[in-house]
Amino acid sequence: MNNKNIMKLPQSVANRIAAGEVIERPSSMLKELLENAVDSGADNIEVSVEEAGIKSMIVEDNGSGIHFSELPLAVTHHATSKIHSIEDLDSIYTLGFRGEALASISDVTNLEIVSKNIDEDNGGKIIIEGGKIIEHKPAAASQGTKVIAKNLFFNIPARYKFLKHISREFFLVKEVFDMEALVQPKISMKLRNNGKTVSSYIKADSLKERIENYLSDSNVFRNLIEIEIEKEDVSIYGLFSNSKISQSIRKNNYIFLNNRPIENRVLAYAIKNAYSNAIPKERYPFFFLYINIDSSKIDVNVHPSKKEVRIKNEREISGILYNAIANNINTVNNFDSVNIEIDIDKDITPTFPLQNNNYNNTSTNNIYSSETVKKEVSAEEEPIKAIAEIEEKTLIDENINHNTDNYNKNIEFGEYIKAVGQVFSSYIVAERGNEMYIIDQHAAYERLNYERIYKTLTSKKIEYEKLLIPIEIEYRDYEIDILNASKKSIEEIGIKFEANSKHSIIIEDVPIYIPRNQKIEKIIKDILDIYISKGDNNNLEKVIKHACSTISCKYSPKAGDRLSNSDMQTLLDLLEEENILTNCPHGRPFVLRLSKDYLDKKFFR
Repeated sequence: MNNKNIMKLPQSVANRIAAGEVIERPSSMLKELLENAVDSGADNIEVSVEEAGIKSMIVEDNGSGIHFSELPLAVTHHATSKIHSIEDLDSIYTLGFRGEALASISDVTNLEIVSKNIDEDNGGKIIIEGGKIIEHKPAAASQGTKVIAKNLFFNIPARYKFLKHISREFFLVKEVFDMEALVQPKISMKLRNNGKTVSSYIKADSLKERIENYLSDSNVFRNLIEIEIEKEDVSIYGLFSNSKISQSIRKNNYIFLNNRPIENRVLAYAIKNAYSNAIPKERYPFFFLYINIDSSKIDVNVHPSKKEVRIKNEREISGILYNAIANNINTVNNFDSVNIEIDIDKDITPTFPLQNNNYNNTSTNNIYSSETVKKEVSAEEEPIKAIAEIEEKTLIDENINHNTDNYNKNIEFGEYIKAVGQVFSSYIVAERGNEMYIIDQHAAYERLNYERIYKTLTSKKIEYEKLLIPIEIEYRDYEIDILNASKKSIEEIGIKFEANSKHSIIIEDVPIYIPRNQKIEKIIKDILDIYISKGDNNNLEKVIKHACSTISCKYSPKAGDRLSNSDMQTLLDLLEEENILTNCPHGRPFVLRLSKDYLDKKFFR
């Protein structure tokens, strides 16, 4: 039983608790410092970090600077030049406004600020350690502000020990830096890590030019669609990938609201669903979305991180976005991928892995639910669409009612199931006794290959084949650091590598479950991307499933690939042998069963 009396916390303790909400890690500290630099009117910002900013972070700008007399106020909680009354919270135009950033940083670091205001002849310097001002005096300085933060969380060991590996923390630092650069094309920006320049952006005339500067893959940029919408008090600009490219992880998915990077599930969901007929469900588009809206219609005062933003008319905006994207992307199912390239000559009957006992397949976990955003349909199309939906539903319902088993429940293939033929180069027609089966060939192959690879990985009995010519895969130095930090768990899924230099890894032995008739480096790179994006947050089971699906989907025969009778019969026999369920790795059914009685009834026999 707690018999302690209630007491008011000392200000130093209260400040340290508040600082922990604002400054969670080096990347959140950088975010606050960059926002201050942008708000100061700077057109040049340089960032330098050591040990991902944990040991040292320096942010220098050429903005308007801080008055010498106001330096102590700048590191005081809730002191700001950006708002002055409660009414100002209804119309916030600056990135920062809480008056907590520098104060919070000073509470958890050894902080030094050197600044010269544009209206003053001399500059000043202030030094704070753990929230206490140690020194405040005039100092030589050029116009602008230089913030030096050292020894992050030196006085909060509990917070310090929960920081991730340095490589992962730098990945997050660079992500914050790049996000700010993507929304500020008029500002030149440079990021150095341990003295080496990692990112550099020169001033650009437009957002499009800055995005091109950011993307290292010219193929991605060539396949971006530019969309501009002006509607009442909402302005929308964005670059969105077309149907020719996609990615296996949610990367390069940026939403900016009034020049502020935000996270918004409603908008992200609308964008993902706009691609539902253009790219596979388990893949993700590239997009850079910029929304400008009357500041009175948004609330950024939700959380200290300012990532969560309430938008008054977000449903309307998401509907506009959905229709703009869906109506402008090429929805032909020609799924090229940035990470995985498929070089299948459609004029030649492909050799499938099942004939050679090589396991070919790919898919990824489907994060979004099956709920979709309805695309707008014209008045002329609506009746036809409605009739088609009714007829399809009636057919399925009647079939379900007529058969004791639902067509998407488990179907056990008997030993006498026989492949009859292929229709639309996509579906296998088979028969057994008094039943007919229609099988989605891609989903069936995918499920079979997924199960076989999964058994191999979980059994930990992985066999390898030595390559005649080792594979070299290029990465950036901080990405290689992340991979090295996860090396043990990566080897558990059968991928062995050695860092060849600061810019590449070498692979000499390849697990035999990876198909040889594709570009192996593309497959491996796609699997490793999840480690680079998630770092130490990976769950081994999740990574194993990701690896299985990455190999299983893209490298199974696709809809449109012609199969021989032997191919089809082999597939059916193996499905029976493995006792495969009737869902592909994405959860969709791949077998439709129709009884002879049902067909007789339909033909009035």
